Amino acid sequence: MIDWFTDHGALKPFFDGVLQGAGVTLYTSSSAFVIGLLLGVVLMVIRVAGGPILRSLVIVYVSAMRGMPLLIQLLIAYYVLPPLLGINISPIAAGILALALNTTAYVSEILRGALSTIPLGQAASARALGMRPWQVWRFVLLPQIFHRAVPPLTNEYTVLLKASSLLSIIAVTELATVARNASLQSDLPLQIFAATAAVYFVMLWCASSVSRRIERHFSGLLPNVH
Repeated sequence: MIDWFTDHGALKPFFDGVLQGAGVTLYTSSSAFVIGLLLGVVLMVIRVAGGPILRSLVIVYVSAMRGMPLLIQLLIAYYVLPPLLGINISPIAAGILALALNTTAYVSEILRGALSTIPLGQAASARALGMRPWQVWRFVLLPQIFHRAVPPLTNEYTVLLKASSLLSIIAVTELATVARNASLQSDLPLQIFAATAAVYFVMLWCASSVSRRIERHFSGLLPNVH
């Protein structure tokens, strides 16, 4: 079995680059997710508490991002925006930008869905106690929103991590790029892509484990929230 898998060292190009490729995959997808999470909170608040114009702009943005293939957004971020804005942007930065803008739309909708499960009376009661609007969001609504949104947010992160393989099209040396290059060098696509799938599985399993820990943490902080 081991001989079949390694084929006398023919997989050396893959094993030489797998750690770097996995690191780039985690870095790009995690950076994009953090940015998307922050922007998603902003869009969710604007969608719920903003005026009609801002609310309409958010709806248009979310619809555009969800209705356009990620691959097209990636190509626009790398080939269209830099000359249009007169700036230079590296492939990794373009990839993170495209992934972040895409996941922002989905995260804002996930958070808005979680908000809809919170009884309206809680915000009204907080305001009646004299809390300012930002305090209502900070101390009453957002903790409960994140508690309810942990599972779908984890799912969004796993989708984003797998979608980061598209960055290979703009020459980002992430895991899929390492696997493709190693396959061309060794002519052992079955072994290499099987090993690549195993690496993706381990990363996603770790992400799910972290999600369960975060969910238990929130449950400890908010024992009465279900």
